[in-house]
Amino acid sequence: MKFFLIAFVFLLSLGQLQRVQLTNNVAFYLHDLLIVGFLMKDLFAAIVQRKKIIQKLKKIQDFPKKIIFLFLGVVFISWIVALFEGRFDYRAILYLGRLLAYFVFVLLLQRQLKDKSWLWRLVSFNILILGFIQYLFLPDLRFLIYSGYDDHLYRLTSTILDPAFTGLIFVFNLNYYLWQKKKNWAAIALFAVGLLLTYSRASYLAFLISSLFIFFIDKNNNKKTILLVLVFFFISLPFLPKQSGGDGVNLLRTTSTQARISNDQEILQSISGKDWLIGQGLFIPNQNRQIAKNIPSHSHFADNLIVFLLSNLGVAGGLFFLLLVTNSLKYSKKENLYLISSLVTHAMFNNGITQSFVVLIFLGLFLAED
Repeated sequence: MKFFLIAFVFLLSLGQLQRVQLTNNVAFYLHDLLIVGFLMKDLFAAIVQRKKIIQKLKKIQDFPKKIIFLFLGVVFISWIVALFEGRFDYRAILYLGRLLAYFVFVLLLQRQLKDKSWLWRLVSFNILILGFIQYLFLPDLRFLIYSGYDDHLYRLTSTILDPAFTGLIFVFNLNYYLWQKKKNWAAIALFAVGLLLTYSRASYLAFLISSLFIFFIDKNNNKKTILLVLVFFFISLPFLPKQSGGDGVNLLRTTSTQARISNDQEILQSISGKDWLIGQGLFIPNQNRQIAKNIPSHSHFADNLIVFLLSNLGVAGGLFFLLLVTNSLKYSKKENLYLISSLVTHAMFNNGITQSFVVLIFLGLFLAED
């Protein structure tokens, strides 16, 4: 188990650097192989293990079964319709399978971790340190555009190779340390500086909204401390380095915003008739997001969470999904509100619920008890 945890932390910290591209549109991560191995061992090794799994899954048995079945019904009906219409994409099954595997994996792994969050915080800290190294020694990542990534310049992307998703991971951790009664000021300062250097406005907003959640729902926390951190964070924005002169470090930039709005508008325009009710199919990639056939595409869905839910699940499926999320909060610790608020706020601009590293770290922190 120690060897597995060391290997898993190492690979997950490497982010996109351990990505294996099979085709232009299909890839997997080496940490996925570890997860599959873990699940095979834990699920099929012995009857005793299966009994323990059943006991662990009892935590979620109180979920309204009707909502779960209705949600899955919408998903499969939309897939069947897409299949008959000749637009079904097998990657939808891979995406859903990976999401379910991640959830079961984290649920079982937390038993080994005794419901602690140290592993996910360690991975996040590694991503932070590697991010500082990347920012100092490899600030120009424009060459990665030929590998399907955005062309970032003088922005902290770390091994995730995307400042927005890296920033969201930092927000998860900042809020964790702000929630603690005994503040780890070194961790707060490092993650705050890392977040600032991402120049990710969606992450800044997610940090603001989630910190305000902590401010209002945690009666035992020092509210002055939270306000002080927020004030120092946001008054630091005008003093961020601008030496690159690139558009990415311009906090008033509009090009990326216009591109996202244009993409989401195209997706909404493609929705018609029954699609508004059941969607075009969960995790079926949107065609307008495809790029040149010789360049891998890492963006397959809408950037905005609401547009994603409407296009993938329709009004009915989106409603059932929201009901599942709200019900999950009833059976979890109250500080998970800051995790949900940061993820949802961020997903209004950058859809993180389909991003492998964001999903794993989010689930790890969400299911941890400490």
